[in-house]
Amino acid sequence: MRNLRLIAIIGLVVFSLFVAINNGIAARMRQEQDSPSTDSVSKWEQRIEPALDRVPENTNILGYAADWDLPNADYNLIDQETEYTLTQYALAPRALQPGLDHEWIIGNFTRPGFEDWLDNNLAAYEIREIGFGIYLIHRTSQ
Repeated sequence: MRNLRLIAIIGLVVFSLFVAINNGIAARMRQEQDSPSTDSVSKWEQRIEPALDRVPENTNILGYAADWDLPNADYNLIDQETEYTLTQYALAPRALQPGLDHEWIIGNFTRPGFEDWLDNNLAAYEIREIGFGIYLIHRTSQ
């Protein structure tokens, strides 16, 4: 009977330690997921930031072109709208306007063929891939 109590106490202590460790791991993972550095807005800012490093500081308005501008392109409207809004936020206080009418343009393309579309719509430009489908387009002539 005494051995049975000792085994029960040891089992209870081991089980308690197991539960405490699992709860600690779960709490730490939840904390990391809720971290400001991993939210979608912060991730998008990190994606856009390299483009801003190449744009002159006196540029107040940038253009924006995306898959939705490509003729016959298949795209998710909600994703496109969300990424446009996130890009506006990331560029603040600079303004972002849809279209190719500005010297500096942020391109957000995931579909092939966008460079052919750019060739047809811009006389001359330089393009730099930033990553994650983000491109910085510099019109070199009006």
